Amino acid sequence: MTGADDETLATLTPLRGISLGDATKRRERRPEPALWYVTLTVSGPRLDPREVRAALERLSVEQPFLVSAGYASGRAEIRYWDESVDVEGALAQALRLWSEHERSAHLPPWRVVGLEVVDRETARRRWEGDPPAQPVGALGEIRALDGADR
Repeated sequence: MTGADDETLATLTPLRGISLGDATKRRERRPEPALWYVTLTVSGPRLDPREVRAALERLSVEQPFLVSAGYASGRAEIRYWDESVDVEGALAQALRLWSEHERSAHLPPWRVVGLEVVDRETARRRWEGDPPAQPVGALGEIRALDGADR
């Protein structure tokens, strides 16, 4: 049984200050973060290679994302995966990485001299090449660079 009051119930007015139009709009979706493979090369005054290795080991404790690292007396190269919405974000984070950990990990006072950021598919294609373009023996390995003074 319906009465005369049923029609007014169907036309409720929204509470003051709340727009139902805003609540029903589709919210813009944020892009999902992607994985980026980063190779960061730093260089500076020569040091004892054992000091450089120890610094990279300390960095790997602070930032356990390290895939691998190579070192010589005057340079180091680290490779790791980063998660970012776009390549610009991954680049910005990579450019800050060494300087942000310089004090806490007692890294050499070196500066970035090279940086490469590629998407997951590009990294995968390189690894599947014969021979692999960037061989990694074991995750987290820290090794002397080929031809480096030890």
